[in-house]
Amino acid sequence: MNVVTTEVHALSLSQEFVLQLDRLSPGDSLRGMFFRSVHEALLALRGEAALEACLEECGGVRDFVDFFAYPASDFLRMIQRASWLMTEGECDSEETLRMLGHLGTAVFLKSPVGRAMDVLSSGTPRRVLENLSMAYQALTPMGGPLTVTWLSSSRARVTFSRDLLPRPYLEGLLEALLKKAGARGVRVEGQRLAPLSSEYELTWAV
Repeated sequence: MNVVTTEVHALSLSQEFVLQLDRLSPGDSLRGMFFRSVHEALLALRGEAALEACLEECGGVRDFVDFFAYPASDFLRMIQRASWLMTEGECDSEETLRMLGHLGTAVFLKSPVGRAMDVLSSGTPRRVLENLSMAYQALTPMGGPLTVTWLSSSRARVTFSRDLLPRPYLEGLLEALLKKAGARGVRVEGQRLAPLSSEYELTWAV
């Protein structure tokens, strides 16, 4: 492991956000469904005032269309602020981000791409991961390709060569997808490899 990678591993969550934001380009975008899921969670759990505070990070946009593309930097700033407001400085921000990743997955699975992936996956964890690259490319147009390496029948490593989402959010998203496919005892552990790349070890009960 080189020095740069070691330093990235040692970053706090807030430092990861700073590093990601610094490396994003103006053309990097995410689909509106990511924004909408956070919008709905904030309104339900923290009310209108918290929602308004987070919408300040989105350049005046108040409503999000699921498959329109919006700046990824806006989403990172919005979700960072949302995680702080939702925990009120008392709970673990990483757990809050994982929960938001779960909610984002629920919104995705109701979309046309999500429903198609659900059909293609045939309700098995393996098929979910086999179709993950297609889904990720549809949701993050400027995101880099991902690779899935099988370590056993119930263990895999997912590597994002260029990810635009927070690490804990992706942990929650991957966990939710596996659970939706019927996996039990799911465990997802991620680590950042570089400012815009990360990898995740996924295990579940056979």
